[in-house]
Amino acid sequence: MGFHDVLFQPLEERGWAVGDRIVPPSLTQSLRNHAHQLWQQGFFRPASVGRQAGLKHDPDIRGDAICWLDDKTPDTPAAEFLAWADGLRQDLNRHFFLSLRGQEFHFAHYEPGRGYARHLDQHGGTSARKVSLVLYLNEDWKAGDGGELCLYGPAAKEEAAASAGRTSAGDGPEADARILPEAGRLALFLSDRIPHEVLPARRVRWSLTGWFRDDAG
Repeated sequence: MGFHDVLFQPLEERGWAVGDRIVPPSLTQSLRNHAHQLWQQGFFRPASVGRQAGLKHDPDIRGDAICWLDDKTPDTPAAEFLAWADGLRQDLNRHFFLSLRGQEFHFAHYEPGRGYARHLDQHGGTSARKVSLVLYLNEDWKAGDGGELCLYGPAAKEEAAASAGRTSAGDGPEADARILPEAGRLALFLSDRIPHEVLPARRVRWSLTGWFRDDAG
């Protein structure tokens, strides 16, 4: 079963898709180990919200720390993933007649109790981000651990800005889906149409997150 069956058809029909073991399991394991190593070496920084001059750090809205991926060191899991993602980008272009030209990804680390309030990945004043991707790196994740990714339909788009200070799915519309962040699970959704949030977890939560863009990134 290829990208089309697992990801592209539901992405076209509802604006989001979820699949397991889309990324080779050996690569997922290597990415998890690489993220842990980078964390221990101090490469993560607290994430901000907004863009350019409006950037601010507010852990009550966004509680993760991030480390950007690059492919400057070829023999790393990050470079291998970026090459894999580039193949997905080209397939998205062919299937949806898009002109995605760039991509950007980072590791995300959430301490217990931290989340990310409902939002859109496409910032106001820019339309470069088109398709968002999240790959989960958490071993032995249980339903009681929390940390779900909540995806909302396009009808909730206007609500996303008003909910910027909320971290609970109980405030506002019901989520269309609540995705448990199990290792190897991948979510793909339209950056400008699908509001989403990360619920607080009871343990450290790891993911690889980013966007395909229609500029060079």
